[in-house]
This record gives sequence, C-alpha cells and structure tokens, in this order.
Amino acid sequence: MTSRNSNGIGNCWDNDIPPQLLFKKSEPFLNENYDAVPTKNFEKTPSTLSHNNSVSCDDLKGVGSLSGTCILNSSLHLVNDLLILGTGSIEVAPHVLITCPIKGCLISFNISGNAKIALGGPPPAQTSGTPSLYDGAGGGHGGRGASCLKSNRTNWGGDVYAWSTLSDPWSYGSKGGSTSSEKQYGGDGGGRILLIVKDTLHVDGFITAEGGQGGLDGGGGSGGSIMVHAFKLNGNGTISAAGGSGWGGGGGGRISLECYSIQDVKITVHGGQSFGCPENAGAAGTAYDKLLSSLKVSNDYFTTHTETPLLDFPTTILWSNVYVECNAKALVPLLWSRVQVRGQIRLLDGGSICFGLSKYGVSEF
Repeated sequence: MTSRNSNGIGNCWDNDIPPQLLFKKSEPFLNENYDAVPTKNFEKTPSTLSHNNSVSCDDLKGVGSLSGTCILNSSLHLVNDLLILGTGSIEVAPHVLITCPIKGCLISFNISGNAKIALGGPPPAQTSGTPSLYDGAGGGHGGRGASCLKSNRTNWGGDVYAWSTLSDPWSYGSKGGSTSSEKQYGGDGGGRILLIVKDTLHVDGFITAEGGQGGLDGGGGSGGSIMVHAFKLNGNGTISAAGGSGWGGGGGGRISLECYSIQDVKITVHGGQSFGCPENAGAAGTAYDKLLSSLKVSNDYFTTHTETPLLDFPTTILWSNVYVECNAKALVPLLWSRVQVRGQIRLLDGGSICFGLSKYGVSEF
C-alpha cells in the first residue's frame, strides 16, 4: 500500500520509550517483556498530538530517518497515542505489527513521502484469472484481461472470478500471460488491502492494489482487492485496484467501500492499457458501495472491446443502482439472466451492456 501526505489512524513499539510519547512521564509505556502496560487516568486534549510530540526514526527503533526513509523492522506495542511526522518516507517491513490495545488509542502518520506497508508476503504463483495461452494476454479478476489475438471469434485473456464476494472482496489479482513458454513475462496480480478506521480516513496520496506491468513480452496483471470501512472518507487522493499495462492489459480488480460519507477521493478499477492493441484495454473491475448497495463499473475512458461479466444479480435484497460508465463494457452472459435493481441501471459516457452470448442471446430485463 502506498500513501502520500496522509493522516492514518491505526494501532503501535520497543523499549527505552522517549518521554514525549507519554501523557505522564510517571506512567510506564511497556513492561520489561515488551508488553503494553495499561495506563490510568487516560485523558486527551486537542493539543496532545502536536509537532512537539512527534517521534524520530531512532525512537521507533527504525533504520534511517523520517526526513529520508525510515524502515521499521521490529514490531511496536503501544500504550498511548503516537504521532509520526516527517518530510520523508516510512516503510513497515513484512510481519512487523503496530498494535495498541488501549481504547481510543490514536496513531497518526503525517508524512510528505510514501508509507509502504508490507503485510502478507508474496501472492500465490497463479490464480484462476491467469491466461493459459502464450499470447501475452492480460490477467482477469473483476474484469477480463485483454487479448490482442486477431480472429473472427470473441477473445479475452484471463477471466473474472470472485463475483459472489464483490461486496467483501478478498482475492488476489492474477498474473498476466506471457509470450514465451520458457519464461513468465506477465505482470503480477494486485494484492489485498483492508482498512478499518473508526472515524475519518483522509487520503491525499495513493492506496493501491494494482496489477503489475507486463511490458511488451507479457500481459498486465489484474487488479487486486481493497476494502475500506470508515465513518468518513475524504481527501484529494486515489484508491485504485486498476489492471496493469502490458501487451494485453490486465482487468481491473474489486473495491468495496462501507463509508457514511465519501468526498473527493478518486476510486478507480479501470483495465490496464494494451501495447499490442491500444484500442482494447483490459476490462473494468467492480466498485461497490456497501451502504448504498450500489455497483459501479467504470473504465476511466480507456477504450476497450473486452467485457466485464455481470453474473447473478441478488434477488432477495436488490441492489439500489448499477452504473456502467466511461467506456466500460458490461456483459450479462447467463441464459435467462435477470437484471433487477431497486433504482436505476445507468449507462453513461460510452458505457454499454450486452445481453446474452452470441449463440444464446436471451435475457430478461
């Protein structure tokens, strides 16, 4: 995950705690076993986390500095609020945890560079959306990957999967295809991100689970999965599970938002650009608003002939609205598919829906 100029809220530390981290110097921060010690008379004021309370990279037992790059290699166990303020970047190494079990504990990152968090290690080598041929097609996930093969039949790269869990997506993206049977040139699939914030998530940078680049010898990887649960989501930044570019562009991933207020943040799940057929980018993924029960399929004006299949629509609790926009091409492929929502199905700015397959063009609308 990458974030610029962001204020994060989270939950976490080591020994020899600097006094500026404590509300009362007499209160212990950690015990001798590096476990959090509960604090008493815990009170906060608006000025508690000021610039004077900010810690250094050394205070965090990290390597480097917050004016350059600070790398955290050890887990942090907090018993009080923490402010990390700097003009550089911070990187949290794999398997490093930042935890604070105290109710109301606040951890703020306010940095001008990048916040890189390595969570779960490498994704699986291959997922179900990886193309099987050697034509450099893009990987699929929320949308199909693009194929640049020239033929009279409908072509696409990797196919979609995890449709039934689009409201709570938690699948990796898929690797793009290669142009060689001896070496894998395809871009990697996007990762998985889950953000749970009690109050406000402010994003002025980038939170990405995008597919990797495939170059001229491989397809782009498909976007991964992002879930955001927050009371408010705002800022001028971007949350993206877009497909990666390659010979054939990767399909977009899946994003789900559960937020009572969303302002200004750009949400994108577009397919990746195709170097081998520029007019045919990867297909758009899915962006789902969980509170509104609303689905959006947008390709951000990237031209494509590759479709985003919309499979079984819910029939017990109907979706409110479905938007297909910005050159996205949706496909309802199942025989006798029923497309029903409480509100509107809107096609905007070049968006389209195709019903049925070429041999079985029957759907109920």
